Amino acid sequence: REFKEQIIAGKTEEEIRRSWEPGLTNYKKMRKKYLLYK
Repeated sequence: REFKEQIIAGKTEEEIRRSWEPGLTNYKKMRKKYLLYK
């Protein structure tokens, strides 16, 4: 939903990608302890 709103608002690809960074960083930290391989 947020993605669609960003597109409608005319955000650039770079702006949209930057808006994902905090969530991706948190996800990577959370999943790290469950990975079997590095």
